[in-house]
Amino acid sequence: MIRTILSALIALSCATSFAQEIQSPWSGDAELGFLASEGNTDAKSITANGALIWEKGTWKNNSELSALNSKSAGVRSAEKYFFSNRLAYTFSPDNYTFGYLSHEVDRFSGYKYKGTVAFGYGRRLINRETMLWDAEIGPGYRRAELSADAAGDDEEEGILRLFSSFRWDISPTATFEQKISVESGDENTVSKSTTSLKTTVAGGIGLKVAYLINYTENVPPGKVHADKQTTVTMVYSF
Repeated sequence: MIRTILSALIALSCATSFAQEIQSPWSGDAELGFLASEGNTDAKSITANGALIWEKGTWKNNSELSALNSKSAGVRSAEKYFFSNRLAYTFSPDNYTFGYLSHEVDRFSGYKYKGTVAFGYGRRLINRETMLWDAEIGPGYRRAELSADAAGDDEEEGILRLFSSFRWDISPTATFEQKISVESGDENTVSKSTTSLKTTVAGGIGLKVAYLINYTENVPPGKVHADKQTTVTMVYSF
């Protein structure tokens, strides 16, 4: 799966020069991070992320994918894959409707997979040249299947999904972003927060530091509620 993610990121990067020449409606980021340590601690980690945006007229589509793979002392300690897609239609200034879907696989969470589908209303609360803030609300459906070794029942329920996306261009070479989502149902509530700072070094190449929190209210026995992750990646923007 990691090879598939990396191939997708390479394909995004290769397409950028062509997109820029014809002023394509496509834009996005491709990220890659790697950590290797030897000695008292033998650990290796790879993280890859991609974001692809298509925008034309009143339509906008955001696709995101990410992968994390870690080994410590030769034993796999983390393996996570995530994909989401959001299609929005702006029907009046600062107001839009959206459709959203996501799929997550985390081998160490106690779940075989989690899937979400939602739709609803969004509004741009702040629309400035260097600052954007979008907020969304809408009903949806979530299914989460437990791993074979986890005790409990699979989750399948209607949800209310809340989402906030804040972006601030601090300077021509530095961008701060904060994304928060809450999927609340009768059986469970899942919240995600991503805080990041991206700096451009040269051209479209830069560095990105991000802090992610994934909080699940009700988890399988033996699992923690909050999954936290700090990443430092090289990013190519186009």
